[in-house]
Amino acid sequence: MSPAFQTLAALAVVAVAAIWLVLRALAKKKNPGCGGDCGCPAQKLPSALRRR
Repeated sequence: MSPAFQTLAALAVVAVAAIWLVLRALAKKKNPGCGGDCGCPAQKLPSALRRR
C-alpha cells in the first residue's frame, strides 16, 4: 500500500470515530431504572442521580 492511501485510511477511521463519539455525547440519555417492576425505588432513583 502506498503511504498516501494509508494516511487517508487512517484519517477516515479517526474522523468516523470522532463523529461517533460526538453523536453519543449529544444523544438524549434514557432515564435510569426499570420502570418500577423490580422492587427498586423507581421514584427516588432519578432524583438521587440528578444530585451528583
